[in-house]
Amino acid sequence: MNTRTLHLILSLGYLGISWTLLLWLHFTTQPNLFGHFIAIPSLLLFSAFSAHQIIRKGL
Repeated sequence: MNTRTLHLILSLGYLGISWTLLLWLHFTTQPNLFGHFIAIPSLLLFSAFSAHQIIRKGL
C-alpha cells in the first residue's frame, strides 16, 4: 500500500468518526441556536478541512 492510499484511508476514517460524533451531538443536545447553527456546522467544516490536509500533506 503506498503512502497516498494510506493517507486517504486515514483521512476517511477520521472524517467518518468525527462527523458521526458531531451528528450524534447535534441530535442529542437540546435546541440551541448557537450550537445547532454556528458551532456544530463550523466543526463539521473544520474536520473536513483537517481530513483534506491529511490527504495533501500526510500526518
